[in-house]
Amino acid sequence: MAAGAGEERRDLVEQKKDKKEEVAELLKRLELGQVPDDEIRRLIRLQLDRRIRWGYKPTYEQQLANVVNFAQSLRKMKIATAMDELDSEMYELPISFLKLMSGSTICKSSCCYFKDDSVTLEEAAIAMMDLYCERSQIKDGQRVLDLGCGQGALTMHIARKYMNCHVTGITNTVAQKKLIEEQCKINNLTNVEIVLADITEHEMEDRYDRILAIAFIEHMKNYELLLRKISKWMTPDGLLFIEHVCQKTFPYHYEPIDEDDWYTEYVFPAGTMIIPSANLLLYFQDDVTVMNHEMWLKNLYDNAKAIKEIMVSFTGSEDGATKQMNHWRGFALSGMELFGYGNGEEWMASHVLFKNK
Repeated sequence: MAAGAGEERRDLVEQKKDKKEEVAELLKRLELGQVPDDEIRRLIRLQLDRRIRWGYKPTYEQQLANVVNFAQSLRKMKIATAMDELDSEMYELPISFLKLMSGSTICKSSCCYFKDDSVTLEEAAIAMMDLYCERSQIKDGQRVLDLGCGQGALTMHIARKYMNCHVTGITNTVAQKKLIEEQCKINNLTNVEIVLADITEHEMEDRYDRILAIAFIEHMKNYELLLRKISKWMTPDGLLFIEHVCQKTFPYHYEPIDEDDWYTEYVFPAGTMIIPSANLLLYFQDDVTVMNHEMWLKNLYDNAKAIKEIMVSFTGSEDGATKQMNHWRGFALSGMELFGYGNGEEWMASHVLFKNK
């Protein structure tokens, strides 16, 4: 009996080893650009199918308990982890590449708002930023803080739209700070201040009427500590507007399900993200209160030659450039499949408006 159990364990170890080797081979083929788009999309859908089966529980009680337990577990964590790895892989990239992929003079890498099929990517980016301004209830003359401001698209949009607002953007990358300050100088935007800081450690005395966090909290862990910190930066009648990607029912750490899961670590470094459920932030109202509850890929292909030159300069090699281009190809395909899965009714973007307590 003991011998049989030992053989079974050895078989399982061998199976896991084989699966890891298969995943490593697939990732290598992806990096080399040897997998067609249609095949990548099919493989992504299979992984999303597996994530759905993994995340949904047999009963409502079990599903609710899963969310509650997840929220409680976050309270025991640091505000964020592995940020250096995330920045180096996803955000410290050549601005010239990001402009070519985002397809406009607006370097925006978060959600866009396409009202109909005739809308261009630039128009959709502007429409979404206008929607942020509307839903966060910005008024001219207010002090506005843009957390994790990226390449500064929203920061500068607010500064242009509300010339009497003082707009502060926080970024933790030198390249982004330099880009935004250069663009502000070119466009004569004197009402913008860019702060280079790690928000998990940053402290300040300033208070803001409106704080916006776009595509930001997914990279955080302890929402209790994060929202407590942010609440101290809000005026008594200040508002916090958050946009985040979410799964409608279950939250999860962005980590592989098992040895077969090639997809999760391919898009973002494992452990650097959370995909919240649509209701997860409702469990973190200690310091704030809720008030109310495929064009990138085409640009990548159309600008392939120019992007290749940028990436060769950035990585120092042809192989490195190929790897980067195929990573971002996978990133674009991932977004197309993630938000299209189940007719767009499983993964989505959520807008949440908080007021200070």
